Amino acid sequence: MTFKEQILRLLPNSGDLSNTSADELINYVYLNLYNDENNDFRDEAVFPKLPRLLLDIILLIELDTELNMNGVLGFLENSSGQYIKETIEVLERINAYKDADALKTIKKILKNNSLNTRLLNDDLQCLNQYEISNFMQTHRITDIEIIDQIEKASENFYLYQQEENVFDKLINYIETNKQELIQELNTYL
Repeated sequence: MTFKEQILRLLPNSGDLSNTSADELINYVYLNLYNDENNDFRDEAVFPKLPRLLLDIILLIELDTELNMNGVLGFLENSSGQYIKETIEVLERINAYKDADALKTIKKILKNNSLNTRLLNDDLQCLNQYEISNFMQTHRITDIEIIDQIEKASENFYLYQQEENVFDKLINYIETNKQELIQELNTYL
């Protein structure tokens, strides 16, 4: 399967987005992202090559999914956390500054404690299947203060604040920049 065919699997209307709303596009990507046939998008060789529009949508879907299912600690240690820098960039691009600042703070907390998301993910991969563990055990963290600092910083995420929603901001960003994003996407198709 060609790269173009892979991209088209994530786009409605065979990639013609001129009459597709931002909301429809995001929902389509969300509904198709986790299909088995789309697992190759998570490959480290493929993911960074995706068009920015798809990357932005996928990174925010991944952040939202992890925060809802596993909280911020789950996001940090799972594969989506390895793209924390790119996720911060997306949040800034769509003007979700509170969320970007929360992730920056968390990234700094990790760095100050000689941790990063790649190390956290590597630790997670060392667990045996069905092994029960908690974050501190998995990552050999002995200071609960680190976890407390991360949890405190995560309180600023949209998920825990009623003021704004990153998906509303993403919709506005896509609608405002739709023609530019479609042109960029067309270079891949």
